[in-house]
Amino acid sequence: MSLYEKLIDRKKSGEKLKIEDLSEKEFKQLYIDEKMSDSILAELFDEKKSKITYRRKKLGITMRNIIFDELLLGKSVKVKEMNSRIKDHIFNIEYLNMISKAITHFAFRNGPIEDMHVDPKKQLLDNDIKILNKFIVNRLAYVFKLIIEERWFEFNFLVVHTDLLYSHDWDEAETDDGGTIKLMEKMIKNLNMC
Repeated sequence: MSLYEKLIDRKKSGEKLKIEDLSEKEFKQLYIDEKMSDSILAELFDEKKSKITYRRKKLGITMRNIIFDELLLGKSVKVKEMNSRIKDHIFNIEYLNMISKAITHFAFRNGPIEDMHVDPKKQLLDNDIKILNKFIVNRLAYVFKLIIEERWFEFNFLVVHTDLLYSHDWDEAETDDGGTIKLMEKMIKNLNMC
């Protein structure tokens, strides 16, 4: 029995339903999973539609947030399946070159190294940058080849021993999406406007 049907039964038995008693999880279930509109919920709770809409938005349950959660955070079964297909598609030896170059730009080139390169003092010459780019692209190609080919023993050896030898005293890693999430949110927002 759906949550909506349970609430209908409670209402039929004489209970006065209050929208304020509905948890965020229950509201999401009704709006997202059971596809109950604000109008239907307004009728169920004997409230104005505007009050239902206000409460829903206050809880952050909007189409934009739903799309964001499903697409970017992979929360729905459909998106998990899509992510799996994309993983199988992109983690393919044919894409090794593209992956390595893109990650080099993301993790290395589009950061402080570029500031050093364009500095008027020319701390890094164009040829230095080319050498660094090639080195990093080639090393990343090896790492991603291990991942694509699921050579986990070799990958583990590389990670554990490199950390022990060189980076055990470095600062802890902090995830930095480089603005990717904001860019994807903007794209989703633009899709919603169409």
